[in-house]
Order: sequence, then C-alpha cells, then structure tokens
Amino acid sequence: MAHIRRVGQRLASRQPVRVVSLLVLTLFLTNVLTPVALASPVGPAEQDAWQNSEEGGEIYSASTRTQIFTYVVQSGDTLWSIAAQFDLDVETLRWSNPELVRNPDLLSVDQEVLILPVRGAYVTVQAGDTLERLAARWGVAPEDISNYPLNNLRPGEAPTPGAELVIPHGQRDVSLAPPDPAPGYAYAWPIRGYVTQPYSARHRAVDLGAPYGAKVYASRAGVCVSAAWSQVGYGYLVILKHDDGSRTYYGHLKGAWVTPGQRVARGELVGEVGSTGNSTGPHVHFEIRIGGVPQNPLDYLPPEP
Repeated sequence: MAHIRRVGQRLASRQPVRVVSLLVLTLFLTNVLTPVALASPVGPAEQDAWQNSEEGGEIYSASTRTQIFTYVVQSGDTLWSIAAQFDLDVETLRWSNPELVRNPDLLSVDQEVLILPVRGAYVTVQAGDTLERLAARWGVAPEDISNYPLNNLRPGEAPTPGAELVIPHGQRDVSLAPPDPAPGYAYAWPIRGYVTQPYSARHRAVDLGAPYGAKVYASRAGVCVSAAWSQVGYGYLVILKHDDGSRTYYGHLKGAWVTPGQRVARGELVGEVGSTGNSTGPHVHFEIRIGGVPQNPLDYLPPEP
C-alpha cells in the first residue's frame, strides 16, 4: 500500500491511520479526507497521513492538489511512473528532490519523494538569491514566484536565505556541454552525465544520468543501423555500426536525430535523453558491442564523462 504525506513549511511527521474495516475506510475517505484536500494551505501544526485504497485508486486527485506531499516509494515504482501518477514530469521530481538531481536512478523502496502540486521545482533560497535571480535561473517571471500561495511572500518581500520556495513551471536549461571528443581513445562519452549504474554481469552497459531532453552524441563515427522503439526494454534505441564492425547502443532516448542508413561523425547528435522503456528515470543506457558481445565501456572510454 502506497503512503502519501502532506507537508507545510516543513515536512510533517506521519500519523498512522487505523483501518477497522473497508466500510469505515470508505466513509472516512469520503467524509473526512476529501474536504481537507480542498482546504487552504497546511499550517505548521497540522499533521495528516494519506493512503491509497486497496484497489489502487488515488485518494488525492491531481486536479485538486493544492499542497506539497511526500510519497513513499513502493516496490515496482519508477521515477517515470510516480511522475505520471501525480500528473508531473520527471524533471519536476528531480528538481524538487536534491538526491535525484545527481542520480536519477537512485530510487529505493521506502524512500520519500517530495511531490509538488504543480510542475516546476522546489528550491532552498541561498545567500544572495533575489526573486529576479531565481526567476532568471528558472525561466519564469519574478511575480510567478512571489504570487504563488504556498510561498507566503508579501508584495515586495525578498526571500530569506534558507526558505523553501515553489518555482511554478520553472525549468532549468537542459543543454550540457558536448563531451570531449577524446581523440586518443577508440570511443568518446556520448554525454556529460553521471554514471548511475556501472557495468556488471547482470548489466552489461553503463547508465549515464542526465537531464531529460539533453543531447546525446555519437561515441564514434559510423552508420545508423536502427533508430526505433525496442521491444526488449531499451525504449527508444539508436544503434550505430562502426567501420571495424563494433556497435554502440544508446537506449531510453526521448527520440532520435538520425535515421537508418545515415552516416554520422564522432560527436554528432544522435538523440535526446529520455526515460522510455524499462527506465527508472532520465538517463542513457550505453553499450559497446564487439563481435556481438557487450564489453565494459569503461575499458574503452576516457576516465571522465
């Protein structure tokens, strides 16, 4: 059973809900929780626990959410499925949960994920931050931040360092500098991401976490032999064949910039970071196959992406 908790200025502690019978639970949800869901922002003293029903239906509808919640990760959850459940995108989850910024695949059972009522970000104000600087950083207008009800800012009031603010519809620039072409190596990194899952006997590739929509580049010159949806978990997959017969695989893409038969140069765009297929968040699944056998990419790549 999934658990959801509401938060005010800080995350509220959980108060257990005792379920005596399905009938009592139904009456409780109908007569107690629903009116609260439409209430004004939570005060610091209020503490509530929320649960999904046994049938899996959401108690708190995305169309009526006005508060910030924490969601407790359940077995089988992915960053993508949680975002879809709450009508958000994966970038909102990442920019509202600092531990997911560096490693979007770091998701474990019982982990708490902050859920905003709107797409955007949840940030902690740093010394020197002003509304104008925050707005420029996140691509919104200053009044979008100051007028958002949960931020509790009076007209003309500057944010206080340490305060936590919702940036409604804020987005960070997803462009990353292209990776170094690494002329002294057989292959170059396809993106400047973080290794979120290394090569192993059970995972014969490396996963590179990066912002959703960031550009992915050819690790080596070659010919595109496939750019299509994979039926075996890769999601949108691009495969390049190189002059020595080796191949590189770029999985979980948002989409491709190349078509089969097209020749691409080393460092040329081949797609964008997505979270398609069997993915726990935005990243690139990168493989090097020689003679049809997956190799450890770290044996062929420069030390740093």
